[in-house]
Amino acid sequence: MCGCRRSRSCVSGEPDGRCFNHANPYWRNKLRNLSCAWRPGSAGSAGMNPPGDRQSPTRITDPKAVAAITHPVRMRLLGELARRGSARVVDLASLVGEPPNSVSFHLRQLARYGLIEHDPDHASDRRERWWRQASDNGFHIDLEAIRVQDGGEAAVATLRRVAEGHVVALHRAIHGGDAATRHPQAVSRDFAVWLDEQELAEMRAELDQVLERWSERSRAHAEAEGRGERRGYYGVVMSAPEDEMFRVYADQERGES
Repeated sequence: MCGCRRSRSCVSGEPDGRCFNHANPYWRNKLRNLSCAWRPGSAGSAGMNPPGDRQSPTRITDPKAVAAITHPVRMRLLGELARRGSARVVDLASLVGEPPNSVSFHLRQLARYGLIEHDPDHASDRRERWWRQASDNGFHIDLEAIRVQDGGEAAVATLRRVAEGHVVALHRAIHGGDAATRHPQAVSRDFAVWLDEQELAEMRAELDQVLERWSERSRAHAEAEGRGERRGYYGVVMSAPEDEMFRVYADQERGES
């Protein structure tokens, strides 16, 4: 997952660096080729950024970190921190509908792998802990680095299953059910374009800018609080060469994958 700032996480693992999932809020680090400066963290960590570096996405190379980020409650916590920027345990507990002690446990697990950290800029005293993502650009999951480790293939399979599950759930939330349960403000649009490599890069950069602008507005609303009725939204932006997509589709129809 490349560490874009839209959804806060995405997965890259193809030989040419392409990602297979580009999400918004917590898997919000859209699919984008990425080379990030990093250095290994302590044992059991994901790969910490240098102190003060909040621009490079946190690089995840530890298969054990996959369990931390794919737990349903932790995915929701990452999403809330992506939307809000920073939050207290009591706020997050209310947002995800979990007891504060349970939320504290899950936050500690995310912090253990370097995905989140305390936010000293918001704490009014030492008794009040605020949490934020370790990087303003989310995290980058390096599938190739994970694959070569013990348990790596199973971890990659888990990531793919979760990413595909998100896409299916998103489609069903938008198009499933009857008209009474469908949300009228849902965003759904497909597209087909004919591009060279430079044009593809330009389109990706423009989409990044649009999503980043709205992400910053989301965090500003969270800081101000009380600006009308708002809901959290999750989105995915994905594209692939059409011939490859239909090849995969044909394999699925034949039951080969």
